[in-house]
Amino acid sequence: MPQLAARHLLFVYGTLKRGYTNWQRYLGIAESHGAAHFVGSAETVEAFPMVIRPEGMAPATRAPVLMDVPGTGEVICGEVFRVNDRCLEAMDILEGVRSGAYFKRPVEVTMLEHGDPATGWLAGQTLRCTAYFFATTEELLCLPRHRTYSDDLHLLYSPSPLNAEILRLCNPAAAAAAAAGGPPQHGLATPEAVPMRTHVLRLLPGDDLAVSLRRFVQERGLEAAVVLACVGSTGPRTTLRPAGAGEARLLDGDYEIVSLTGTLSPTGHHLHMSISDRDCRTYGGHVLEGCTVRTTAEVVLGVLEGVAFNRPVDARTGFKELSVDLL
Repeated sequence: MPQLAARHLLFVYGTLKRGYTNWQRYLGIAESHGAAHFVGSAETVEAFPMVIRPEGMAPATRAPVLMDVPGTGEVICGEVFRVNDRCLEAMDILEGVRSGAYFKRPVEVTMLEHGDPATGWLAGQTLRCTAYFFATTEELLCLPRHRTYSDDLHLLYSPSPLNAEILRLCNPAAAAAAAAGGPPQHGLATPEAVPMRTHVLRLLPGDDLAVSLRRFVQERGLEAAVVLACVGSTGPRTTLRPAGAGEARLLDGDYEIVSLTGTLSPTGHHLHMSISDRDCRTYGGHVLEGCTVRTTAEVVLGVLEGVAFNRPVDARTGFKELSVDLL
């Protein structure tokens, strides 16, 4: 097993999961600076109730909350990270342990999929990790419960402003930029042309377009993939987020895929799609989970060599934006 500076095992189940807002803002930055290391996907041994904090309940972020009522709810899916002292302190601040909004305690989790052989922990192994819990209330216990924090649930999330202290603990350079009023550092371009390899895949009826492409990229460790071509169809339901809209639009019926474009990596994706109905009316938007392949989707992906796509939040826009990073 490699000697890592990170030594605390942390189980995350919400906005700290890879690709989500607080991974992009903080935990992913800590990873890139050696303060955190992704171990693998996992699920809790015990069942717990996990709900989305409602509007009007402080803090007003609509974040997922886990309550310490073992045996109630469902086994919770999440991810395990190995973090160092500074990163754990940063996560404690983010999760409100310091302010008393949350508390933390150990939980047992079972590693899923392949785990990470580099750490010595494999799929099926049980680990004891730190997890964050919110105070239990009757109001929260009456809300719908979730096993997995999904892309659709994350659309509800309203993040707090960037926290300079957390950034400093995860990455001193980013903290200095935030204190000076500047944005987190983003790689905006490759310094010169880079080679590209290609992958081809066909998705089958019933496959979820975004989930399937994300899984394909993650399983093969494709750090910087772009959609070169796609032809196929969706239905009976297609889920898109229109420009400037905060909510998804559900389109029922049969559609032809007119175009699909975007970028993907193991840490996230940004996909736009245009579809057309039998009357040649065209719709388009951001691809969300819930775009079901109707007959086929024939996809060609290009993979840039020596490049990684990451998506930290850019203070200039307030959104997670592409960072072109060299490996």
